[in-house]
Amino acid sequence: MAQADNERLVGIELLRFLAAFAVLIWHYQNFLIGLPLHPDIEASRQPLYWLFAPLYAYGNAGVELFWCISGFIFAWKYIEPIHAGAVSFGRFIRLRFSRLYPLHFATLLLVAGLNALYFARHGEYFIYPINDLKHFLLNLGFASYWGFQADKSFNGPIWSVSVEILVYFLFFAVSRRLRGTVWTDIAVVVLASIAYAALRRFAHIKLEVFGAITFFYIGAATYRIHAVLALRPDRRLAIAAALAIVLVSGTLVGLGVLKMAGASLAMFPAAILFCQLAVRPRGKRTAAAIEAVGNLTYASYLLHFPVQIATMLVLDALALPAASLFYGPWLLPAYLIAVLGLSVPVFHWFERPAQTLLRGRSTPRYAAPPCPGARTR
Repeated sequence: MAQADNERLVGIELLRFLAAFAVLIWHYQNFLIGLPLHPDIEASRQPLYWLFAPLYAYGNAGVELFWCISGFIFAWKYIEPIHAGAVSFGRFIRLRFSRLYPLHFATLLLVAGLNALYFARHGEYFIYPINDLKHFLLNLGFASYWGFQADKSFNGPIWSVSVEILVYFLFFAVSRRLRGTVWTDIAVVVLASIAYAALRRFAHIKLEVFGAITFFYIGAATYRIHAVLALRPDRRLAIAAALAIVLVSGTLVGLGVLKMAGASLAMFPAAILFCQLAVRPRGKRTAAAIEAVGNLTYASYLLHFPVQIATMLVLDALALPAASLFYGPWLLPAYLIAVLGLSVPVFHWFERPAQTLLRGRSTPRYAAPPCPGARTR
Protein backbone atom coordinates (compact mmCIF):
# COMPACT_ATOMS: atom_id res chain seq x y z
CA MET A 1 0.00 0.00 0.00
CA ALA A 2 1.42 3.34 -0.99
CA GLN A 3 0.37 6.03 1.46
CA ALA A 4 0.46 9.77 1.37
CA ASP A 5 3.32 11.26 3.31
CA ASN A 6 1.08 12.48 6.09
CA GLU A 7 -0.83 9.26 6.56
CA ARG A 8 -0.06 6.07 8.41
CA LEU A 9 -2.65 3.35 8.72
CA VAL A 10 -0.60 1.69 11.43
CA GLY A 11 -3.27 -0.74 12.57
CA ILE A 12 -3.92 -1.89 9.00
CA GLU A 13 -0.18 -2.43 8.44
CA LEU A 14 -0.02 -4.63 11.54
CA LEU A 15 -3.07 -6.63 10.48
CA ARG A 16 -1.64 -7.07 6.97
CA PHE A 17 1.49 -8.58 8.45
CA LEU A 18 -0.53 -10.90 10.71
CA ALA A 19 -2.59 -12.08 7.71
CA ALA A 20 0.59 -12.80 5.74
CA PHE A 21 2.11 -14.60 8.73
CA ALA A 22 -1.02 -16.76 9.05
CA VAL A 23 -0.64 -17.85 5.42
CA LEU A 24 3.06 -18.64 5.98
CA ILE A 25 2.18 -20.92 8.90
CA TRP A 26 -0.66 -22.58 6.99
CA HIS A 27 1.61 -23.32 4.05
CA TYR A 28 4.35 -24.69 6.27
CA GLN A 29 2.41 -27.94 5.88
CA ASN A 30 3.54 -27.99 2.22
CA PHE A 31 6.85 -29.44 3.37
CA LEU A 32 5.13 -32.70 4.29
CA ILE A 33 2.32 -32.64 1.73
CA GLY A 34 4.83 -32.15 -1.08
CA LEU A 35 6.67 -35.41 -0.42
CA PRO A 36 6.11 -38.06 -3.11
CA LEU A 37 4.67 -40.46 -0.51
CA HIS A 38 3.83 -38.16 2.35
CA PRO A 39 2.30 -39.46 5.58
CA ASP A 40 -0.80 -37.90 7.06
CA ILE A 41 -0.02 -34.78 9.07
CA GLU A 42 -0.23 -35.32 12.82
CA ALA A 43 -1.58 -31.91 13.75
CA SER A 44 -0.51 -31.80 17.39
CA ARG A 45 3.11 -32.69 16.52
CA GLN A 46 3.62 -29.62 14.35
CA PRO A 47 6.22 -27.22 15.76
CA LEU A 48 4.92 -24.70 18.31
CA TYR A 49 1.46 -26.21 17.95
CA TRP A 50 0.42 -24.83 21.33
CA LEU A 51 0.95 -21.33 19.92
CA PHE A 52 0.09 -21.68 16.23
CA ALA A 53 -2.75 -24.23 16.34
CA PRO A 54 -5.36 -21.73 15.00
CA LEU A 55 -3.03 -20.77 12.14
CA TYR A 56 -2.27 -24.39 11.23
CA ALA A 57 -6.02 -24.99 11.05
CA TYR A 58 -7.33 -21.73 9.60
CA GLY A 59 -4.34 -19.77 8.30
CA ASN A 60 -5.65 -20.02 4.74
CA ALA A 61 -8.38 -17.56 5.78
CA GLY A 62 -5.64 -14.93 5.66
CA VAL A 63 -6.48 -14.68 1.94
CA GLU A 64 -10.02 -13.48 2.67
CA LEU A 65 -8.63 -11.09 5.29
CA PHE A 66 -6.27 -9.67 2.62
CA TRP A 67 -9.26 -9.04 0.35
CA CYS A 68 -11.09 -7.34 3.18
CA ILE A 69 -8.10 -5.11 3.95
CA SER A 70 -7.79 -4.26 0.24
CA GLY A 71 -11.40 -3.12 0.20
CA PHE A 72 -10.78 -0.87 3.20
CA ILE A 73 -7.67 0.67 1.64
CA PHE A 74 -9.25 1.19 -1.80
CA ALA A 75 -12.36 2.78 -0.31
CA TRP A 76 -10.11 5.26 1.50
CA LYS A 77 -7.69 5.84 -1.31
CA TYR A 78 -9.66 5.73 -4.55
CA ILE A 79 -13.47 5.97 -4.35
CA GLU A 80 -13.72 9.77 -4.14
CA PRO A 81 -10.94 10.53 -6.69
CA ILE A 82 -12.30 7.98 -9.18
CA HIS A 83 -15.84 9.29 -8.83
CA ALA A 84 -14.62 12.88 -9.28
CA GLY A 85 -12.58 11.93 -12.36
CA ALA A 86 -9.26 12.77 -10.71
CA VAL A 87 -8.01 9.20 -11.33
CA SER A 88 -8.61 7.83 -14.81
CA PHE A 89 -8.99 4.15 -15.61
CA GLY A 90 -5.58 4.11 -17.32
CA ARG A 91 -3.87 5.68 -14.35
CA PHE A 92 -5.65 3.37 -11.91
CA ILE A 93 -4.51 0.28 -13.83
CA ARG A 94 -1.00 1.66 -14.16
CA LEU A 95 -0.78 2.21 -10.41
CA ARG A 96 -1.94 -1.34 -9.68
CA PHE A 97 0.17 -2.95 -12.43
CA SER A 98 3.35 -1.23 -11.28
CA ARG A 99 2.68 -2.31 -7.70
CA LEU A 100 1.84 -5.95 -8.32
CA TYR A 101 3.24 -7.22 -11.61
CA PRO A 102 7.05 -6.93 -11.32
CA LEU A 103 7.38 -9.29 -8.36
CA HIS A 104 4.72 -11.60 -9.79
CA PHE A 105 6.68 -11.87 -13.04
CA ALA A 106 10.00 -12.46 -11.24
CA THR A 107 8.61 -15.15 -8.93
CA LEU A 108 6.78 -16.83 -11.83
CA LEU A 109 10.12 -17.32 -13.62
CA LEU A 110 11.80 -18.36 -10.37
CA VAL A 111 9.18 -21.01 -9.59
CA ALA A 112 9.24 -22.30 -13.17
CA GLY A 113 13.00 -22.86 -12.88
CA LEU A 114 12.97 -24.35 -9.39
CA ASN A 115 10.08 -26.67 -10.15
CA ALA A 116 11.83 -27.88 -13.30
CA LEU A 117 14.74 -28.94 -11.08
CA TYR A 118 12.35 -30.57 -8.63
CA PHE A 119 10.59 -32.42 -11.48
CA ALA A 120 13.92 -33.69 -12.83
CA ARG A 121 14.62 -35.27 -9.44
CA HIS A 122 11.16 -36.54 -8.45
CA GLY A 123 9.23 -36.92 -11.69
CA GLU A 124 6.51 -34.59 -10.41
CA TYR A 125 6.11 -30.95 -9.46
CA PHE A 126 6.08 -29.67 -5.89
CA ILE A 127 2.51 -29.11 -4.58
CA TYR A 128 0.98 -27.58 -7.73
CA PRO A 129 1.11 -30.22 -10.49
CA ILE A 130 -0.01 -28.11 -13.47
CA ASN A 131 2.95 -26.30 -15.01
CA ASP A 132 2.27 -26.38 -18.74
CA LEU A 133 2.47 -23.68 -21.42
CA LYS A 134 -1.22 -22.77 -21.21
CA HIS A 135 -1.02 -22.09 -17.49
CA PHE A 136 2.28 -20.27 -17.86
CA LEU A 137 0.60 -17.91 -20.32
CA LEU A 138 -2.36 -17.48 -17.98
CA ASN A 139 0.04 -16.62 -15.16
CA LEU A 140 1.93 -14.28 -17.48
CA GLY A 141 -1.29 -12.38 -18.10
CA PHE A 142 -2.19 -12.34 -14.37
CA ALA A 143 -5.20 -14.50 -15.34
CA SER A 144 -4.19 -17.71 -13.57
CA TYR A 145 -7.49 -17.99 -11.67
CA TRP A 146 -10.03 -16.28 -13.91
CA GLY A 147 -11.91 -19.48 -14.73
CA PHE A 148 -9.77 -20.68 -17.64
CA GLN A 149 -7.48 -22.78 -15.42
CA ALA A 150 -7.58 -26.47 -14.55
CA ASP A 151 -6.27 -25.70 -11.05
CA LYS A 152 -3.65 -23.65 -9.24
CA SER A 153 -0.32 -23.60 -11.06
CA PHE A 154 3.29 -22.37 -10.89
CA ASN A 155 3.51 -19.94 -7.94
CA GLY A 156 0.17 -21.16 -6.65
CA PRO A 157 -0.54 -18.51 -3.98
CA ILE A 158 -0.77 -15.85 -6.70
CA TRP A 159 -4.27 -17.14 -7.44
CA SER A 160 -5.79 -14.79 -4.86
CA VAL A 161 -4.07 -11.75 -6.38
CA SER A 162 -5.17 -12.85 -9.86
CA VAL A 163 -8.77 -12.97 -8.65
CA GLU A 164 -8.43 -9.56 -6.99
CA ILE A 165 -7.38 -8.06 -10.33
CA LEU A 166 -10.89 -8.79 -11.60
CA VAL A 167 -12.36 -7.06 -8.56
CA TYR A 168 -10.41 -3.91 -9.47
CA PHE A 169 -12.34 -3.59 -12.73
CA LEU A 170 -15.66 -3.85 -10.91
CA PHE A 171 -14.48 -1.45 -8.23
CA PHE A 172 -13.50 1.20 -10.76
CA ALA A 173 -16.79 0.89 -12.66
CA VAL A 174 -18.90 1.11 -9.49
CA SER A 175 -16.84 3.98 -8.07
CA ARG A 176 -17.01 5.99 -11.29
CA ARG A 177 -20.79 5.65 -11.51
CA LEU A 178 -21.60 5.85 -7.80
CA ARG A 179 -19.88 7.57 -4.92
CA GLY A 180 -21.91 5.12 -2.88
CA THR A 181 -22.65 4.57 0.77
CA VAL A 182 -22.26 1.72 3.20
CA TRP A 183 -25.58 0.44 1.82
CA THR A 184 -24.17 0.37 -1.70
CA ASP A 185 -21.28 -1.74 -0.43
CA ILE A 186 -23.65 -4.09 1.41
CA ALA A 187 -25.77 -4.45 -1.73
CA VAL A 188 -22.69 -5.53 -3.73
CA VAL A 189 -21.81 -8.00 -0.95
CA VAL A 190 -25.31 -9.53 -1.02
CA LEU A 191 -25.43 -9.79 -4.82
CA ALA A 192 -21.94 -11.35 -5.01
CA SER A 193 -22.80 -13.84 -2.26
CA ILE A 194 -26.02 -14.87 -3.99
CA ALA A 195 -24.22 -15.28 -7.33
CA TYR A 196 -21.47 -17.36 -5.71
CA ALA A 197 -23.94 -19.64 -3.92
CA ALA A 198 -26.24 -20.02 -6.94
CA LEU A 199 -23.43 -20.95 -9.33
CA ARG A 200 -22.08 -23.55 -6.90
CA ARG A 201 -25.48 -25.07 -6.19
CA PHE A 202 -27.10 -25.11 -9.62
CA ALA A 203 -24.22 -25.00 -12.11
CA HIS A 204 -21.55 -26.68 -9.94
CA ILE A 205 -19.21 -23.82 -10.81
CA LYS A 206 -16.97 -22.33 -8.15
CA LEU A 207 -15.85 -18.85 -9.19
CA GLU A 208 -13.68 -17.41 -6.43
CA VAL A 209 -14.04 -13.92 -7.86
CA PHE A 210 -17.43 -13.65 -6.14
CA GLY A 211 -15.83 -14.51 -2.82
CA ALA A 212 -13.22 -11.85 -3.47
CA ILE A 213 -15.92 -9.30 -4.31
CA THR A 214 -17.76 -10.18 -1.11
CA PHE A 215 -14.81 -9.66 1.20
CA PHE A 216 -13.47 -6.67 -0.75
CA TYR A 217 -16.74 -4.80 -0.37
CA ILE A 218 -17.09 -5.86 3.26
CA GLY A 219 -13.77 -4.08 3.66
CA ALA A 220 -15.09 -1.03 1.81
CA ALA A 221 -18.14 -0.92 4.09
CA THR A 222 -15.82 -1.25 7.07
CA TYR A 223 -13.92 1.84 5.94
CA ARG A 224 -17.16 3.85 5.87
CA ILE A 225 -18.00 2.68 9.41
CA HIS A 226 -14.46 3.47 10.53
CA ALA A 227 -14.70 6.97 9.04
CA VAL A 228 -17.61 7.67 11.39
CA LEU A 229 -16.15 6.01 14.48
CA ALA A 230 -12.69 7.56 14.06
CA LEU A 231 -14.11 11.06 14.49
CA ARG A 232 -15.87 10.29 17.76
CA PRO A 233 -14.12 11.73 20.82
CA ASP A 234 -14.55 8.48 22.78
CA ARG A 235 -13.94 5.34 20.77
CA ARG A 236 -13.51 2.95 23.67
CA LEU A 237 -16.96 1.40 23.28
CA ALA A 238 -16.37 0.76 19.56
CA ILE A 239 -12.95 -0.74 20.29
CA ALA A 240 -14.38 -3.01 22.99
CA ALA A 241 -17.26 -4.11 20.75
CA ALA A 242 -14.91 -4.90 17.84
CA LEU A 243 -12.60 -6.90 20.10
CA ALA A 244 -15.57 -8.80 21.56
CA ILE A 245 -16.76 -9.77 18.07
CA VAL A 246 -13.29 -11.06 17.17
CA LEU A 247 -12.94 -13.06 20.40
CA VAL A 248 -16.47 -14.50 20.39
CA SER A 249 -16.30 -15.42 16.69
CA GLY A 250 -12.89 -17.03 17.13
CA THR A 251 -14.06 -18.99 20.16
CA LEU A 252 -17.15 -20.28 18.35
CA VAL A 253 -14.98 -21.41 15.44
CA GLY A 254 -12.60 -23.14 17.83
CA LEU A 255 -15.51 -24.93 19.50
CA GLY A 256 -16.89 -26.05 16.15
CA VAL A 257 -20.11 -24.08 16.55
CA LEU A 258 -19.34 -21.85 13.55
CA LYS A 259 -17.38 -22.49 10.39
CA MET A 260 -14.57 -20.08 9.60
CA ALA A 261 -16.22 -19.15 6.29
CA GLY A 262 -19.24 -17.77 8.13
CA ALA A 263 -17.49 -16.34 11.17
CA SER A 264 -15.05 -14.37 9.04
CA LEU A 265 -17.86 -12.22 7.67
CA ALA A 266 -18.06 -10.55 11.08
CA MET A 267 -14.61 -11.34 12.47
CA PHE A 268 -12.54 -9.70 9.72
CA PRO A 269 -14.25 -6.30 9.61
CA ALA A 270 -14.22 -6.25 13.41
CA ALA A 271 -10.49 -7.03 13.39
CA ILE A 272 -9.88 -4.18 10.97
CA LEU A 273 -11.86 -1.75 13.11
CA PHE A 274 -10.12 -2.87 16.28
CA CYS A 275 -6.63 -2.60 14.83
CA GLN A 276 -7.16 0.74 13.14
CA LEU A 277 -8.92 2.30 16.13
CA ALA A 278 -6.86 0.78 18.94
CA VAL A 279 -3.33 0.38 17.56
CA ARG A 280 -1.93 3.86 18.00
CA PRO A 281 1.72 3.65 19.04
CA ARG A 282 3.05 6.81 20.66
CA GLY A 283 6.64 6.39 19.57
CA LYS A 284 7.68 7.13 16.00
CA ARG A 285 10.04 4.17 16.02
CA THR A 286 7.28 1.73 16.92
CA ALA A 287 5.01 3.11 14.21
CA ALA A 288 7.85 2.95 11.68
CA ALA A 289 8.62 -0.66 12.68
CA ILE A 290 4.98 -1.68 12.17
CA GLU A 291 4.92 0.06 8.80
CA ALA A 292 8.16 -1.71 7.85
CA VAL A 293 6.78 -5.20 8.55
CA GLY A 294 3.55 -4.28 6.75
CA ASN A 295 5.61 -3.46 3.66
CA LEU A 296 6.90 -7.05 3.59
CA THR A 297 3.53 -8.70 3.12
CA TYR A 298 3.41 -8.91 -0.68
CA ALA A 299 7.01 -10.08 -0.95
CA SER A 300 6.56 -12.71 1.75
CA TYR A 301 3.35 -13.92 0.11
CA LEU A 302 4.99 -14.43 -3.28
CA LEU A 303 8.37 -15.63 -2.00
CA HIS A 304 7.33 -18.30 0.47
CA PHE A 305 6.50 -20.93 -2.15
CA PRO A 306 9.77 -20.64 -4.11
CA VAL A 307 11.61 -20.70 -0.77
CA GLN A 308 9.86 -23.98 -0.01
CA ILE A 309 10.87 -25.54 -3.34
CA ALA A 310 14.47 -24.36 -2.85
CA THR A 311 14.45 -25.82 0.67
CA MET A 312 13.26 -29.19 -0.59
CA LEU A 313 15.99 -29.19 -3.24
CA VAL A 314 18.63 -28.45 -0.58
CA LEU A 315 17.28 -31.21 1.67
CA ASP A 316 17.43 -33.58 -1.31
CA ALA A 317 21.03 -32.62 -2.06
CA LEU A 318 22.04 -33.14 1.57
CA ALA A 319 20.00 -36.36 1.85
CA LEU A 320 18.16 -34.98 4.87
CA PRO A 321 14.75 -36.49 5.72
CA ALA A 322 12.11 -33.79 5.25
CA ALA A 323 9.42 -35.87 6.96
CA SER A 324 11.25 -36.03 10.28
CA LEU A 325 12.52 -32.44 10.04
CA PHE A 326 8.93 -31.28 9.55
CA TYR A 327 8.08 -32.04 13.19
CA GLY A 328 11.44 -30.91 14.56
CA PRO A 329 12.31 -27.52 16.09
CA TRP A 330 14.44 -26.10 13.26
CA LEU A 331 12.62 -26.23 9.91
CA LEU A 332 9.79 -23.83 10.83
CA PRO A 333 12.01 -21.01 12.17
CA ALA A 334 14.48 -21.48 9.30
CA TYR A 335 11.62 -21.21 6.79
CA LEU A 336 10.16 -18.09 8.44
CA ILE A 337 13.55 -16.41 8.76
CA ALA A 338 14.37 -17.18 5.12
CA VAL A 339 11.07 -15.82 3.79
CA LEU A 340 10.95 -12.68 5.93
CA GLY A 341 14.68 -12.11 5.62
CA LEU A 342 14.51 -12.23 1.82
CA SER A 343 11.43 -10.02 1.79
CA VAL A 344 13.36 -7.06 3.18
CA PRO A 345 15.88 -6.63 0.32
CA VAL A 346 13.29 -7.69 -2.25
CA PHE A 347 10.97 -4.89 -1.13
CA HIS A 348 13.66 -2.23 -0.96
CA TRP A 349 15.83 -3.26 -3.92
CA PHE A 350 13.30 -4.74 -6.33
CA GLU A 351 9.66 -3.88 -5.60
CA ARG A 352 10.15 -0.17 -4.96
CA PRO A 353 12.62 0.50 -7.80
CA ALA A 354 10.49 -1.48 -10.27
CA GLN A 355 7.39 0.41 -9.21
CA THR A 356 9.17 3.76 -9.64
CA LEU A 357 10.50 2.73 -13.05
CA LEU A 358 7.12 1.64 -14.37
CA ARG A 359 5.31 4.71 -13.09
CA GLY A 360 7.93 7.03 -14.51
CA ARG A 361 9.55 9.98 -12.84
CA SER A 362 7.39 12.40 -14.79
CA THR A 363 4.19 10.94 -13.33
CA PRO A 364 3.01 12.98 -10.31
CA ARG A 365 2.83 10.94 -7.13
CA TYR A 366 -0.74 10.10 -6.26
CA ALA A 367 -1.78 11.53 -2.88
CA ALA A 368 -4.67 9.79 -1.17
CA PRO A 369 -7.38 11.85 0.52
CA PRO A 370 -7.10 12.14 4.31
CA CYS A 371 -8.10 9.03 6.23
CA PRO A 372 -10.10 9.88 9.37
CA GLY A 373 -8.21 8.91 12.49
CA ALA A 374 -4.99 7.99 10.69
CA ARG A 375 -1.74 8.77 12.46
CA THR A 376 0.19 11.69 11.01
CA ARG A 377 3.95 11.67 10.71
